[in-house]
Amino acid sequence: MIRRTVIRSVLSGERDIALIKKKIAGSLSLQLLSSAIFSLLLAGIAFFGLYIESNKVLDQTVYGDAFMSRMSDRRFESLRDYVAENSISEEQIPKLNEWCKRVGHVYLVIYKEGDLLFTSAVPRNANAEERLMHSIEDESSDKRYELPLADGTETDAFLYYFTGDGFYYSTIIISGIAAFIIFSLVFISLINHKLRYIKRLKSELDILAGGDLQHEVNIIGEDELGELAFGIDQMRSSILQHQQVEEEIRSSNSQLVTAMSHDLRSPLTSLLAYLELLERGKYQDEEQMKHFIDRSLSQAMRIKTMADQLFEYFLVYSTDWEAAETETAEAGELFRQVIGEYIYSLESQNYQVQEDLQPLQGDVAVNLDLIRRVLDNLYSNLLKYAERSEPIHFSLCEGNGEMILKISNTVSAERSERESTNLGLNTCRKIMSYHRGSFETKEEDGIYTATLRLPLHHGSGTN
Repeated sequence: MIRRTVIRSVLSGERDIALIKKKIAGSLSLQLLSSAIFSLLLAGIAFFGLYIESNKVLDQTVYGDAFMSRMSDRRFESLRDYVAENSISEEQIPKLNEWCKRVGHVYLVIYKEGDLLFTSAVPRNANAEERLMHSIEDESSDKRYELPLADGTETDAFLYYFTGDGFYYSTIIISGIAAFIIFSLVFISLINHKLRYIKRLKSELDILAGGDLQHEVNIIGEDELGELAFGIDQMRSSILQHQQVEEEIRSSNSQLVTAMSHDLRSPLTSLLAYLELLERGKYQDEEQMKHFIDRSLSQAMRIKTMADQLFEYFLVYSTDWEAAETETAEAGELFRQVIGEYIYSLESQNYQVQEDLQPLQGDVAVNLDLIRRVLDNLYSNLLKYAERSEPIHFSLCEGNGEMILKISNTVSAERSERESTNLGLNTCRKIMSYHRGSFETKEEDGIYTATLRLPLHHGSGTN
């Protein structure tokens, strides 16, 4: 048992680690960072490799002894021509400084019979250890040239050529440019598939914006771009569902209007016919007149029932009525008056009514028309489903800062034969919720109870 527990723990830990690794690997920012680091690493390797190889080439060419020897020979030929053209004598030898400045990269020392006769300024590009001592014994023999002056003086000239650091700087710049190009190419190639996916998402968004909501968005990867694509596809599905619901509602409304128009036509035609007969006196006796009046009332009640159903449908499936204004009134006085009207109507139709209307302390903020709609629904249900031989109970009291109205009745045995759409009860719930109250119904042992609750507060005014 312990072994199984340990194995399950290990497997669970491995799954958690795998999920963490997957989450980390799926992060777009980390992917970009790793691509940048990899590209930078390759660029660094390329930079140092190219720089080292370039320096090797320079050491074998412009910084090699053969190259510098050839350059020294060329500079000495230029020096000899300059001495001949300008008739430089021993006294005029300081003029050689002009030549040294003009050609550059040279260090010139002239001796006469072993004594120092002339030395030029050390070039800036010469290293400190390359600056020579002013002694003929210290000079390099391979740099020695015989330089005759214009007055016939024979001298020993030592000419040193310095290539300078310019080529090294050039290799650094070229290596840096090459490394930047390599970094850019590698980094772009690594993120190019993400760029292609972004372009693909843009094209799919254009398709959705064009109205083709049936087009599914391709979800690739589990990084931020994948989450974005998933969110876009979810939004597409949500919009599509909303459109389908709106289309269903529109179709339902159209069917309702068509059905109501058809159903209203028959009772309305009959009502108009009976009223026309009564208006013209087209009846034989008072009994027939009473028959026409009863039929007219019956048709009028059918029309009222249909209108009530239409209003209930509107309340349940529309939100336009939620802007209805409320007014504050004394709770006990208001509901005792309204309930009293319904009790009187029930008693006039031979229903037994028992009432327990207790005093209430506080006010209620209500829209009286909507509250009457709730009570009208309950009154209509009483007429349809209440057993006439059993009393109907009305209870009004206060509890937990709320006004509580309960209406109970014994359910008629004929209820199952009568159709109900439950629109009336849904209307009651929605209206009571709008008033920050509640509406509950329950049936127990053949007793049906509807409970209405409204919050009580102090003060008066109009909202």
